[in-house]
Order: sequence, then structure tokens, then C-alpha cells
Amino acid sequence: MSERHVTTRRGFIAALGFSAVSLYGAWAAYGAAPLPFGGRKDASPKADAHGSHDGHGTAEIPAETGGHGAAAGMAPEEFRFEHDFFVQKYAQKDGSVNPHADADAHGGDAHGGHGHADAGHGHGAEMASVEPVDVYLMAQKFAYSPDVLRLKAGVPYRFRMMADDITHGASIQLGAASRIIRLRPNVVTEQTITFTKPGEHLVYCTVYCGQAHDAMHGRIVVG
Repeated sequence: MSERHVTTRRGFIAALGFSAVSLYGAWAAYGAAPLPFGGRKDASPKADAHGSHDGHGTAEIPAETGGHGAAAGMAPEEFRFEHDFFVQKYAQKDGSVNPHADADAHGGDAHGGHGHADAGHGHGAEMASVEPVDVYLMAQKFAYSPDVLRLKAGVPYRFRMMADDITHGASIQLGAASRIIRLRPNVVTEQTITFTKPGEHLVYCTVYCGQAHDAMHGRIVVG
């Protein structure tokens, strides 16, 4: 029997097949593969350093809990600093805290802390476009700090809240209903609230936190 040609040997056939597969892999890596499953897909747009997806800074950021959940990015230490500054700056002689005290004393616009509110000036501006006034509320055994807040009707407030020791709750009475917020230790939570009418609103703890739990309450006085 004559000797088989070299191209019919198994080794040669296997080597040729391996070379073809390798070559196809290289094509696929460079996006030049002739078949659809080998083509390189376009990369998804990625946010830049400012969170933009289109290069114009207009990326939409998903809201947490309808836009009123945990305050992303605020560390507990930052909250404590801002809370202490808020209480000291706006403390009143009767022990309450009024973020509008400076404006009221000078007859200026309603503003406080890091927010601004131009409501009530007859400009017809939508309330949704008004920057909320920042308000800080600390929950701890067995009280709220501040325990009395003096706010204004028609002004949106961004409540920034945190429990300082163990889990607490905050139920803010709003007429026939109430806003109930669970406050966890060292977790900053935000709620935006606008009081529509003057009056007093009770704030009390909704999570059992010890023997004096029933006495843990505060007040929001809206004028």
C-alpha cells in the first residue's frame, strides 16, 4: 500500500482546524468576524465624572423611595456636624429652633440653612420649583433634637433625619393623616414636607426604644 499523502494525516487536519478557530477568534476580538454572533456590539454609553450620559450633564438619577428615601452621600459625621450647626445657629430664647429667624428679623424672604423659599410673594411660582429649606432632626433616647421646630406654612422643607443610638421612628402628624418615617442608627433619611396650614404638629416615636419610649415626642409649630 502506498504511503498516504501528508495532507490526509490526522495531525495535519487537527492543526489546520485549530489554526482556523484561532484566526476566527482574532477576528471576533477585533469586531471583524463575518458571522453575527462574532461581531462586536456597540458599548453602552457610560456616565462621565458628573453622572452625564449624553455629555450635557442631564443624566437622570433613580430616586430612592420616591425621591424621599435615604440621603445618599451624607455620612453620619457630616449629619451630626450640620445638625449641631443648625441647632446652634437658629436656636431661640424659648428653646425652639427657627430656620427663618434671621430673615424674619430683617424682613427678608423666607429662607434657612442651605435652602431657599420664595413662596407667598405673589409671583405665581410653582411650589415644585422652590428649593426646599433644610431641616435637621436627630432621634435619640428618649427625645428629638430639636424638640420644637418653628416653620412656615406653604414652604417646602427637606427633613434630614437620623437615629443617634438605636432604631427609632418619627410620626409627623399632618391633619387627619401622618407621615411615618423609620430612623436607623447612622443612616441619614430625607423626607420633603410642606405644611399647608398654620398649627401645631406632634412628632412621636413609632418604634419601641426603651422604658421612656412613650415620652419621646417633639413639636412642629407652623405659623
